[in-house]
Amino acid sequence: MKKIRREPFGQADCESELKILRAEYSKLYFDETPFNSAAIEPQSYVIIGRRGSGKTALSQYFSFQKVIGDPIYIDVDEPAVYQQVLAGIAARASESREIAIPRLVKIWQYVIWCVVFEHTRHEAPAIARVSRNNGRNVSVSHVINGVIEHLLALFGNDDETACAAHVEQLLAGKNIEAAREAALRISAKRPIIIAIDTLEKYEVEDTALMNAMAALIQCAADFNLDYAEQGIHLKVFISGELFPYLKEEVLQNPSKSIKEPVYLLWRPRDLLRLIGWRFFCYLEAYGLLRFESKGKIDWEDQRDVMAKMWRPYFGLEITNRRGLKERTFSYVLRHTQMRPRQLILLCNAIARRAIRARHFPLFTEEDIRLAVREAESDLASEIINSFSSVYPHVSTIVDALMKLPMLFAGNELDKRASQSASEWPQNSYSPARFRRLVAELGIVGRVRRRNDVAGFVDADFEYSLRDRLPITHRDECVIHPMFYQRFNVDCSLPSRVMPFSTEREAREIDSDFSHLYTARHA
Repeated sequence: MKKIRREPFGQADCESELKILRAEYSKLYFDETPFNSAAIEPQSYVIIGRRGSGKTALSQYFSFQKVIGDPIYIDVDEPAVYQQVLAGIAARASESREIAIPRLVKIWQYVIWCVVFEHTRHEAPAIARVSRNNGRNVSVSHVINGVIEHLLALFGNDDETACAAHVEQLLAGKNIEAAREAALRISAKRPIIIAIDTLEKYEVEDTALMNAMAALIQCAADFNLDYAEQGIHLKVFISGELFPYLKEEVLQNPSKSIKEPVYLLWRPRDLLRLIGWRFFCYLEAYGLLRFESKGKIDWEDQRDVMAKMWRPYFGLEITNRRGLKERTFSYVLRHTQMRPRQLILLCNAIARRAIRARHFPLFTEEDIRLAVREAESDLASEIINSFSSVYPHVSTIVDALMKLPMLFAGNELDKRASQSASEWPQNSYSPARFRRLVAELGIVGRVRRRNDVAGFVDADFEYSLRDRLPITHRDECVIHPMFYQRFNVDCSLPSRVMPFSTEREAREIDSDFSHLYTARHA
């Protein structure tokens, strides 16, 4: 791996890592996360994660996992290729979601079967007869693009009722039925996994595309019920930024369409083990492991990883920019929204400073402080940008938070909301929507516990929850540390905001958090 590793902690996005590592990517993949086993279960078909939470990495895991032996893996990973034609066919559907979505479900069923046929066309003559590419090798997304364009041409100027009837006839046709039966005989011996990635950003006001995404989820629910036990596993990856809108406003029956969803919500101990494994792979490849890291490491034991792969390189404690002492892991982690990409970016920034100063793989307090400060502005901008399709002008709307104190009363948000009113699209502003926005972005959290003596504030943030985080005027609120620079936050309070439960982590990661737990209960 020496020739292909560029960053000590790996690339921050899976796409870049795949280009660099190619077949060796599976060696770097950390397969001890809590999502792997849940996502591969037959009953799981919807996987939800915000940008940088590892959706693409998890989709790649399906190709080399060992639970389902020797699968036929179909990766639909270029949604931008077929988005425009999908929008075209979705736009023809009725404005009534109650009518449009069921018809779009049928179209998705046809599209998915066409994808299956394309990847199994060499396995049976019945399948080869319905293949539309005549043996040409094209990407899965281009297959979908071609199928949808074919449907548009086939339907011509027919109304939507006639279009739906055409799709029904296609699905019920003798050739398609014969091909489907042949595919099921194949999947009984060699399971088929279809991973469909969707775009990170959608205009939530685009009714056609939102209907199409809702129909994909509903199609996955039906498809999974019919075929998972017969060896065809459909896995749909949905943006965590988009999913609440689909669930609350678009899906017709969420409890029916969404069963046993897998949320990519990372815990500190899982992020510690992930980053420790990546660093271990690099240091071992280059012969740079310290004495403490040599020998057996129990990768399922976060305490062992902390002792052997974090502390020997990052040190135990750091004095932060406000002169307060804290543990290095909690310092770095609280400047993220608990996502792998963010932690990898921060750790690589720290490593680059150490390399320039010629003391890598050891990291000084100054390396850590300066690297975190330089990187956190980019991380904050990425979060804000990821919601630009959901909230037009979001960057200027959130400027109303400038110079807030790090800890404040919830009613202050209503005062700040009024300052953003002119930036909202016409007739869309309200104080409630402003509170919802800042909670949804993970900028503002709600205090769970506060200990002024110990100097810590535990807070809940929406990005770590499965549901919304309601914030009222009665709540005590905090600004996430990642956004302190972005909003020039008043940090005069001698406390640290911890965007995770320090009591729970004290029990899970031994003494790295135990000083917090002890201080609370002294």
